Amino acid sequence: MNDELVMQAMRLAERLHRQANHYRKAPSGEDRPAYFLHLCEVAWMLQSAGAAPETVAAGFLHDVIEDCGYSRQWLAEEIGNTRVADLVQWVSEPDKGQSWESRNLVYLKRMSTAPREVLMLSCADKCSNLGDMLRLLQRGYEPDAFLSVGMEQQLAKFEALAKVFQGQVADRLYQQFRRLLDQLHG
Repeated sequence: MNDELVMQAMRLAERLHRQANHYRKAPSGEDRPAYFLHLCEVAWMLQSAGAAPETVAAGFLHDVIEDCGYSRQWLAEEIGNTRVADLVQWVSEPDKGQSWESRNLVYLKRMSTAPREVLMLSCADKCSNLGDMLRLLQRGYEPDAFLSVGMEQQLAKFEALAKVFQGQVADRLYQQFRRLLDQLHG
């Protein structure tokens, strides 16, 4: 593994999200951990699934373009690796000004033609998100306390992604995604 690239990505992601004062979304009064925890979960899942170092590095950086206001070119220069920047670009939402429905249709269409590494990155990100949702539900929160759309819309989005991920990502990662999604259905 290219430990140097992964460590550089980890440090860059931590600094950028800390400087932006990013925390995970949570209902009022609930613990909101530093956003970096989500990035570590994603990178760890990718590492555990046998992803290449560039994909693990992208796991740390996957929200930098979308949430920190940086461009693909800036990220490529900063990290010194165009492949990592390309992976991050693939999973970044281009326009947060659009409706949730529009953004998710565009995302699903893009994922339907994405390379395997991008799908692994997306799947790990969604696993982390599903885990957060399940923890909040288990703590007694109603979905509207932490979702911007209804639970049915969220489930439909994840089921559509499940069809894209199946057979395209490492089985270990897909099984984790499927297990979390099935728990959310339950």
